Amino acid sequence: MNTLDSLLGRGEHVRYIGRQHVFVLISNVLTELVLIGVLIAAGVVSQVAFPDKVLAGIEVGVLVLIVCVIISLLILGSAFLDYLRWSHEQCVVTDRRILLLRGIFNTSAIDIPLEKINEVELRQSWLGRLLDFGDIEITTASEAGVSRFRSLADPQGFKRAMNDARYDIERGYAYIDQHDINAYLDMEDSFPDVERVSHALQRLADMRDRGLISREEFEEKKRELLSRI
Repeated sequence: MNTLDSLLGRGEHVRYIGRQHVFVLISNVLTELVLIGVLIAAGVVSQVAFPDKVLAGIEVGVLVLIVCVIISLLILGSAFLDYLRWSHEQCVVTDRRILLLRGIFNTSAIDIPLEKINEVELRQSWLGRLLDFGDIEITTASEAGVSRFRSLADPQGFKRAMNDARYDIERGYAYIDQHDINAYLDMEDSFPDVERVSHALQRLADMRDRGLISREEFEEKKRELLSRI
């Protein structure tokens, strides 16, 4: 079981999972790789620049090269940690709350109930608009005050999922369990097929009108039922 699954409550459904745009990871890793290349080049040049100089029984050029290689390995490890951080940081929207997950070994989770959100601000630079990422700032009525997630990929998708979930809560049907919906749609075996389908369609229409299912879900289920006649 991953961290997200362990945090979800009974009947809680995920509507959106986002993380930092891959551009952020690529730019960090490329910067570190360029730095590694510069260090290795400096080590090789030192071999030529100090051909006969010795320090502590070791040629200076060799010593500089060893130091550059060690630093390069540390930077390479830092690049790997950048990847782990990128893969573990998530911004999750469920039908109840927003979860900001961070951490590789010690995981932290910021839990923001949808009812406590006062304002969500999206900031995008020209590059963010071009590559579809942006900074999300969430202002709440809780003690946490303001929570941020930087360089989130598909920030518009995040806002749509959050707004839809808040709308569902305001309408009062965000917490209906799928098991309850399926039970509501169960058709009595005693009815003939046509009558059973008719009753099921009436129930589906009632659920659609009450906002329990979307119009698209209604049409999909309707086609499925009519195909049985």
